[in-house]
Amino acid sequence: MSEHEDGNVTARRAAALMLALLLPIVASAQTKIKPGFNLFSAQDDVQIGAQSAAQAEQQLPILRDAQVQAYVNRIGQRLAANSGGPNFNYQFKVVNASDINAFALPGGYIYVNRGVIDQAHNEGEVAGVLAHEISHVALRHGTHQASKAYAAQMGISILGGILGGHIGQGAAQILNTVGGLGLNALFLKYSREIETQADVRGSQILAASGYSPVDMINFFKTLESVDQSKKTSWLADHPAPPDRIARIQKEANMLHVAQTPTTNAAELHSIQARMGGYGNAPTTEQIMRNGPMTSATTSSRSRAVQPGSVNIGSIAPPASSMRSYTSRSGLYRVNYPSNWQVYEEGATGVTIAPQGGIGNANGRTEVVYGAVINHYDPFNNNSSNLRGGGNATLDDATNDLLAQIQRGSPYLQEVRGTEQRFRMNGGTALAATLRGNNPTTGVTERVTVVTRQLSDEHLVYLLFITPDRDAQNYNGVMQAMVNSMQIDTSRPHAE
Repeated sequence: MSEHEDGNVTARRAAALMLALLLPIVASAQTKIKPGFNLFSAQDDVQIGAQSAAQAEQQLPILRDAQVQAYVNRIGQRLAANSGGPNFNYQFKVVNASDINAFALPGGYIYVNRGVIDQAHNEGEVAGVLAHEISHVALRHGTHQASKAYAAQMGISILGGILGGHIGQGAAQILNTVGGLGLNALFLKYSREIETQADVRGSQILAASGYSPVDMINFFKTLESVDQSKKTSWLADHPAPPDRIARIQKEANMLHVAQTPTTNAAELHSIQARMGGYGNAPTTEQIMRNGPMTSATTSSRSRAVQPGSVNIGSIAPPASSMRSYTSRSGLYRVNYPSNWQVYEEGATGVTIAPQGGIGNANGRTEVVYGAVINHYDPFNNNSSNLRGGGNATLDDATNDLLAQIQRGSPYLQEVRGTEQRFRMNGGTALAATLRGNNPTTGVTERVTVVTRQLSDEHLVYLLFITPDRDAQNYNGVMQAMVNSMQIDTSRPHAE
């Protein structure tokens, strides 16, 4: 090795040593945030969050678009990897609401309104909102507030006995005392101090994940030019006064990271254009007043997919090639036209429809072309509703499902003579057809209902929906989907 080469090696080693010495300094050059006292375990957070999330998703229209979901999840998981705190399984979902808001529930359940994504200028601004919400979860702010509220109501003497043991059994008692689960002030409304903690920790998460704290600041600034009606919710839940922006900037200076925003915007623009195809999203006020535009029953054809306006003439014919979909629960598999889109709903439910086959009409979301597949629990496990009591047969369970569909869509009437019994997946299946003019869309619909019974007497059902005038043209697709159905009938249903 030459003297010159030896000198270069020595210089590189010195630089590496200097970097190694500096890294701990940079890592420590950030505000240390100590989570507040908490009567709940991290596992309690997970259980509380799961129950609250289930309630939230009954009240809010979740945008079930695989591409939009993947975009938000990619950013969220990148941030969550640097969240600190308990090892929660973070989940990110988009609410089809136009106003700018986001919220987090204990245990890692994070929801961001479509309005946030619509108004963001680049990926970094979306990341700034998600990092703030992740911080609430990692610092366990929701259950911390529940703990404080309980302490204020019950007194220190009672808390002394609880703190000495495992809190899991007492979690329900505490929550009931301070207002129960769900979308309440304990999980959604925070003090200025707690919001500042989330800003600071969010800045740190952004920096550790390759973004910049400036991204969070820029989103606050974006709000200044946004329609007041769209930012009301965000400003009510996440006030952004100048001193708060200044605190984020101070943290950015302490972290010694780049002060330039993350300008990756191409994918965001693609996602914004895709969401624009679903029509205008309602405001949160409209959702609370009119409901989430989804049915409260598993058998309804109105789904939690938030698409564009109904336009029957724009639907492309189904492709001759087929793809296969398997439910996340593993309960069934089905083939569908390769140019149709898949919208999952939980572990078992799915809506499969062509582009434009699901639309908004008069504030409701309707499936006009497509198939809905899900699990159904007949009689809600109440065998006394059966004629004469006893076990539910396939006919009993199917009749209960048909009645449930008609309760949700009273304009649908069963077409006489369409009932049939046939072999599917090595067993007996039933089919029946309903027809009626949907007052929401003005379309005369034909809904074919196909059912197959599981070992626990529950059903897997397929609803195939088209305008009545096009039913004959789609009969081949329906038959192909039904013939392809593979159902694990030996197992109890999987939610």
